[in-house]
Amino acid sequence: MRHRLGTLGQRTALFTVLSVVFLGAFTGAVPAHAQSTEVTSSDRSFLVSLRQLNSWLVPVSKEVPSRTTDAAIANAGRDIFEGHSRLDVDLRKTAQELGVIMQNDVSGEHQSLIDEMAERTGDNHDRAYATIVRQAQGGLLVMSVQTRATTQNTEIRTLSHQTVQTLIRTMTVLENTGKVDPSALELVTAKAQVNAVRVLGQNVEPSDRELLVLLTRHSLWQKPASRESSDRARDAKVRKVAGQLAAEHTQLTQAVTEAARQIGVDLPSEPTTEQKSWANAISSSSGAELDTMFANLSRAADGSLITQVAHSRATTKSLPARIASQTALTLLLKHMLLLEGTGLVKANSLQMTDVPAIAQSKSSSGPPPQEGGGSSTSVALLTGIVVLVVAGAGTLWLVRAVGHHGEHRR
Repeated sequence: MRHRLGTLGQRTALFTVLSVVFLGAFTGAVPAHAQSTEVTSSDRSFLVSLRQLNSWLVPVSKEVPSRTTDAAIANAGRDIFEGHSRLDVDLRKTAQELGVIMQNDVSGEHQSLIDEMAERTGDNHDRAYATIVRQAQGGLLVMSVQTRATTQNTEIRTLSHQTVQTLIRTMTVLENTGKVDPSALELVTAKAQVNAVRVLGQNVEPSDRELLVLLTRHSLWQKPASRESSDRARDAKVRKVAGQLAAEHTQLTQAVTEAARQIGVDLPSEPTTEQKSWANAISSSSGAELDTMFANLSRAADGSLITQVAHSRATTKSLPARIASQTALTLLLKHMLLLEGTGLVKANSLQMTDVPAIAQSKSSSGPPPQEGGGSSTSVALLTGIVVLVVAGAGTLWLVRAVGHHGEHRR
């Protein structure tokens, strides 16, 4: 059994690493003014990544209810099977419409993974399933959110949005089984440091502090800017969207404040200087200019923040931080959709690094600065790929640890 566990771990790690190396060859920056029908290399990478995960996750999850006596694991298996089966149908339809060729057959390596998972029994099976699947989903969540934030293709945007929603739900169900090894949450080795907060607790992860600080500052500028826009915008749709954003930032603030209280983090009371400049740009605008300024600055700010929120949701071991990040991820997805629905969001306003020209145009009569070639998007996409690589490498010892734990229990 120990030999089989080692083999499974090696193959699982190899699958992920090879997949990401393959995907990395296709990954590139999103053009600033691409047509909505264009399929970029990053869009294609997302489609391929989702298909590769579904190719083994769907058949493995289908067998879970008949292979476990744990009701929670059985429920998680059914939910994941149904959710990813629907995603696979939508994926194939989208790929066909966009002319992207997807592999229909399960690869030999993935079939080996399916076969070896079928040999597991009892608690050994349950813990291995929960841990391997949760780690794979965490890596895909980061890539899916990055795709959702940056793609200019309408169909890819819809599919990635659905993928994120499915992952948020099924990851939570899986975590609630109590079978996920905490090591499955470690998708990266480095933790960001935050110097802007005072730590009250003794065991607070820097990444959790950073998450709460970022979300607090985001609400500190976007909530009042949204409230003002709900009163002053010319377009009725913009006024309605702005009012909804303002109201839901109250919900986000409550979730973040509660998490900070439980973890022990002192939150900032003001947005950053840069965020104040965005709010000022909106305040100094009027009429149609205000509508455009609000929609584009807000969408870019959401798009710049959401990938980091997804990363926190995938990796945090703190339940309060997980609840806050899930609330934020759900609301940011919703807000991006609402802002895009105004019809005012421009192709170069998907992330904040592309937007300064919009705000600067009010104070400068010269031409706006040239686009930076999407370098920030490339960095973010590479970050997602690194996450998946590390996840694959970590699966080797994770599966061994899970297998050893299962044998010990038996």
